Amino acid sequence: MKKVLELPVRFFLMISGIIFVFAVPSLIGLGESLTFNVITFWTYVKMSFLKLTELTDGQFIIFLQQLNWMDSYRYTMFILFISLLLVICISLAGVILVQTVPKKIAKSLKRIIDFFEGVPDLLVIFSFHFFVITLYQSTGLKFLQLYGNFGHKPYVIPIVTISFLPAFFLLQFFMKVLEEEEAKDYVQYSLAKGLSRFRILMVHKIRNLVPLLIIQLRTSLWIILSNIFLLEYMFNIPGFTKTFQTAMGNGEFLALLICLFLFTLPLLIMEAVSHLVIKFYKGKESSSL
Repeated sequence: MKKVLELPVRFFLMISGIIFVFAVPSLIGLGESLTFNVITFWTYVKMSFLKLTELTDGQFIIFLQQLNWMDSYRYTMFILFISLLLVICISLAGVILVQTVPKKIAKSLKRIIDFFEGVPDLLVIFSFHFFVITLYQSTGLKFLQLYGNFGHKPYVIPIVTISFLPAFFLLQFFMKVLEEEEAKDYVQYSLAKGLSRFRILMVHKIRNLVPLLIIQLRTSLWIILSNIFLLEYMFNIPGFTKTFQTAMGNGEFLALLICLFLFTLPLLIMEAVSHLVIKFYKGKESSSL
């Protein structure tokens, strides 16, 4: 019974949170002095809840169709999927490299990885932006596009830019997990049997990373989504962010609500998958030979 009620309650709280967040600008008045318009705020909240009863009239669907939302949503989700796949591949390849190279080289690689932990997202975006402009000025090559003007849909630079920091974060997480795995009994037992460290890494350690990878992807997905929103907004890329902005600018609350739900849908799916993985592995041994 508890699980049956949990989902609708969480959904209601999510919708309520969105309404209250978008009502905050009506609460604060900026003039000669800072004022709080509680009545205006409460009126906006009540109107937003009343608009939820208009879901059956279909006007918001017509509005979204006029914005060609399906095409822009497919484009943004394609960028998201490829970026997530790239993050997984880079982090797994990176952790295998760090685990197999000599210790002195591994220490240098770890310092580089730790350095990128504190790099801001905006610095990465502007760095790639500067690289594209410099490359064009030096060579005249236009194969790398960042801006979405005149109907262009860039792929390479947005995917690389969005994947850069999440790949390092996931790589750092894997390194910490494998350091903990090193002290476990099955590793020592395998070494005593004469198995090589590379075989132990590829057959046993990497296998034990899979459930943790799925769980940790929630964080990576959240970073990727926030970077996509930022990148599409800054460089006028014709993704789902444009639909979101138009719905907000036109005051179409229901359309805005649908856009928010669709934009965060991958995160909700990953949350559900992570919950199933945690439930499946709960009470089981994390590794076996």
